[in-house]
Amino acid sequence: MNALNNPVTGANSDKEFLVTLLLASQEKFLSSFAGVSDEQSRMRPSPGSWSVLDTVEHLTSAEGIMLKLITSDRRPRQADAPNREQVFLQVIGDRSRKMQSPESGQPRGRFASLAEAAVQFRSTRNSVIQFVEQSTEDLRTSEVTHPHPAAGNVSTYEMTIIIAKHAERHAAQIHEIRNTLKGMDATP
Repeated sequence: MNALNNPVTGANSDKEFLVTLLLASQEKFLSSFAGVSDEQSRMRPSPGSWSVLDTVEHLTSAEGIMLKLITSDRRPRQADAPNREQVFLQVIGDRSRKMQSPESGQPRGRFASLAEAAVQFRSTRNSVIQFVEQSTEDLRTSEVTHPHPAAGNVSTYEMTIIIAKHAERHAAQIHEIRNTLKGMDATP
């Protein structure tokens, strides 16, 4: 199947699917660190690993970069470009295969608190949802270059799936961090 040869049930159902996916992953992500204090959010399970705050910062920063790509860096997609929607739906949220974040997404202390990071995440996610809802184009007919070299060129539709599933991936990471710290009696 290619980018333009995809069984589509209609633009409105495509938008509804993406918005539903974005809202569900937003809720999953935000609930993954609900109740974590700022002090707890900075605890790392081991040297060199990410804290809850690091993970929220990474996701928030990466999502801002991906939002910019889909809103301002789109270009026409070739009709014979591969369609990887199902692959991204299945693979991106899977934490069994670890991936290194590009430098631009590495945590650098961009947020003073977990609450500040959460506010920025909500704002960025709301902008992604607004973009999808207001788009008048078929998001499969344009593409962007994903910042992670493993993804390469992706349709705008695929990038939106990646945005949603990326949040699910890091919600799972936050649960892993919290469970590890709980086992170490550093209960977040």
